[in-house]
Amino acid sequence: MKILEFAFPADCVMLTDAAGKRIGDSLQITCIIHADPGRKLELNGIPCVPSGNKYTVKALLTEQKNTLNVRDTETEECVSITVYYLKNAHKKYRFSLDDNIWFLQNLAKNKDVYTSVFEDPYLTLLKTMHDRYGTKFHLNIYYECPEFGGFNLTEMPERFKDEWRGNADWLRFSFHANANLPDRPYAYADYAQTKFEYERVAEQILRFAGEEAFADSVTTIHWGDATVDAVRAVRSCGIRAMVGSFRWADPKGVSIRYHLNAEQCALMNIYGFYYDRAEDMVFFKYGGGSTQHGTLSGLHDSYDLFCTQHPLYTFREFCVHEQYFYPHYSAYMPDYYERFDTAIRWAVEHGYQPAFVSEIIDFDKL
Repeated sequence: MKILEFAFPADCVMLTDAAGKRIGDSLQITCIIHADPGRKLELNGIPCVPSGNKYTVKALLTEQKNTLNVRDTETEECVSITVYYLKNAHKKYRFSLDDNIWFLQNLAKNKDVYTSVFEDPYLTLLKTMHDRYGTKFHLNIYYECPEFGGFNLTEMPERFKDEWRGNADWLRFSFHANANLPDRPYAYADYAQTKFEYERVAEQILRFAGEEAFADSVTTIHWGDATVDAVRAVRSCGIRAMVGSFRWADPKGVSIRYHLNAEQCALMNIYGFYYDRAEDMVFFKYGGGSTQHGTLSGLHDSYDLFCTQHPLYTFREFCVHEQYFYPHYSAYMPDYYERFDTAIRWAVEHGYQPAFVSEIIDFDKL
């Protein structure tokens, strides 16, 4: 059986400038096609150069969405793939925070005491980092928590809405889950449950923080595992992209891969960005190694290693969890502040600029 397939790039992957040569607003890449020797192949009308069972040809990606079509000019056999070029994603970074609820509970408790949301100690840290480095923060939040007498988002006052709106250029909120427990709530969830829980959180964010502060297209589902029905539910609510680790065979069983299969996870770990055409959902990878695990002194080395291991993925997604900020929490990190500063300083020193995902992907052109 004759072979005709793309070795690079792959169908539905998303590329940054690291994959080729930037020419104006376009990206020139060298495509690699596996095929039997002796064939006459063209890619989008350009002759391919043979070398054994490998053929190469340069292609210019001029749009976010590009079709690459390789054709055998003698047999008319052809193979097409879709490749995306994210021209604004190269050397950008975002800082997301999961499991958020306690700072909102504190704001509600102190609604008649605080004159600014940034009097909350947790938000003080985020504001300090933003003022120092320009960092953009994306907070994934719960609907409720049972701690400290219980709290849910309906108790969050609207008195700070103008301040949330005024800082929405760098601080935004999105759905994460109903609550911290149970673990992996969407690994077995159905469509109706997921949609109900998403819409309940979204409604409250819009009420107390305003449309400007609502990240309506990007989120992280709690634990990053989900059924296809759960993914379809959040997609129906407007979510277009989600972040994860995409470890197919994690020894601890924490794959953070949503519903993606082994082949898709493999592509995620090469390219970093992947568009699931079947579910109309973009997935992207945490970028830089863990920020909340390992030693503080080892963070920069872990980021450097990630760059070496993932040369095609030049977007950096840092993530920590809110709970680790608080001394009462069992996994409290006394160097929480320093970890933020260390992570962000690495990004700045290596030429990365802050960006929300919605600023680097045009979801209307997928």
